Amino acid sequence: MDIQEQYSDEARIQLNFASFMVVAVWVCFGVGLSFSVAFHFFITNVASDMASENTMFWFSSAIYGFLGFIFSLIGSAVIYPAYSFWCERMRGQRVKGKFALVRRGI
Repeated sequence: MDIQEQYSDEARIQLNFASFMVVAVWVCFGVGLSFSVAFHFFITNVASDMASENTMFWFSSAIYGFLGFIFSLIGSAVIYPAYSFWCERMRGQRVKGKFALVRRGI
């Protein structure tokens, strides 16, 4: 099998639903983590004693982090048709970075 790579700094792409959701999972994980940290700061400022602060932190961080992840993931799935429509009209999403076009010969 022969693999030839062509490198570029700019490309036009349109992700299919599965690839879009793979990217979304990582973004949504970041949102969930951000929610957890944000609610930690909120709870430490609202809680009056250390025992309730510790209990409230773990519970709310887990709940709000999970909810942030789930709602972001649902939002990503719902927005995919708009992304797909936009990419069709613009002939793909223009992205910059390091890309390799892999051509596989059999």
